[in-house]
Amino acid sequence: MPLPPLLADLPWYALVAIPLIVLVAYANFGATGFGSSAVAVPALVHVFPLAFSVALATSLDVFAATSTSFRFRRVIAWDEFRRLVPAALIGIALGVTLVVNLPRAPALLALGVFITLYGAYLLAGPRALRRAPGWLAWPIGLAGGVFSALFGTGGPVYMVFLSARIQDKASLRATSAAVVTMSVWVRLVVFAVAGVLLQPALLIVAAVMLPLMFVGLKLGNRLHRRLSGPGVLRLIAVVLILNGASLIVRAGAG
Repeated sequence: MPLPPLLADLPWYALVAIPLIVLVAYANFGATGFGSSAVAVPALVHVFPLAFSVALATSLDVFAATSTSFRFRRVIAWDEFRRLVPAALIGIALGVTLVVNLPRAPALLALGVFITLYGAYLLAGPRALRRAPGWLAWPIGLAGGVFSALFGTGGPVYMVFLSARIQDKASLRATSAAVVTMSVWVRLVVFAVAGVLLQPALLIVAAVMLPLMFVGLKLGNRLHRRLSGPGVLRLIAVVLILNGASLIVRAGAG
C-alpha cells in the first residue's frame, strides 16, 4: 500500500524529528498534566501544515489526557475542575466561531507574551503563591477555551489558574489532565465533524506515534515522582516560558 503524498515526501530528518517531538511533548505531559500540544504543535508545523499538526496532537492528546486523568482520578480537585469547565466550554464554542475571522498572529503573540510573563513570575517569585480567587476561573476558562479551539494551546492557560489554587503536586497534575481531557474530547468531535481526522496520513502517523506517546508519559511520571512540590512548580514555570516563547516565534513567523 503506497504512502499518502504528505508522508512519502518527508525528508529523513523529519522522520527522525517527529518521534523525538512526540516523546518530549508527552514526557512533559506526564510530569505536569498539560502542555503536550503547546510543545508538539510549534515543532510539528515545521514538518506538517498547521491544521494537520493540531489534529495530530489532538488525536494523541485524547489517549494521553484520558489515561492520565482516569489513572489519577482519586486526587483530582473536582471543585476546581467544576469551576473551570463551564467557562472553558463557552470559550471553546467562541473559539470555533472565531476560527475563520480572528487574526492568528496577534492572538498567538498575546498568548505567548502572557504565558511567558506568568512563567517568569512563577520562576522568579516566591514558592508560596497567594491563592487566586475563585472568580478568576471565568476569564481564565474563557481564554483557555478560545485558545484551545484555535490553536490547541489551552492547557498552559488553565494551568495559570490551577497552579495558584492547588498546592499538592499530584492533585495539580491530575486536575490539569482532567480539564485537558474535557477540552480535547470536544476538539476531537469538532475535528471529526470537519472531516480532518479521516485523513489517511494522520491516521498512519497517529498509530505509529501512539507507543512513543505512552513511553513519554511513563518517563514523565517518573520525573514527577522524583520532584518535590516546589520542583514541579519550577518545572511548570520553565515549560510555560518555553511554550510562550515558541508561540511568540510562531506569531513572528506568520
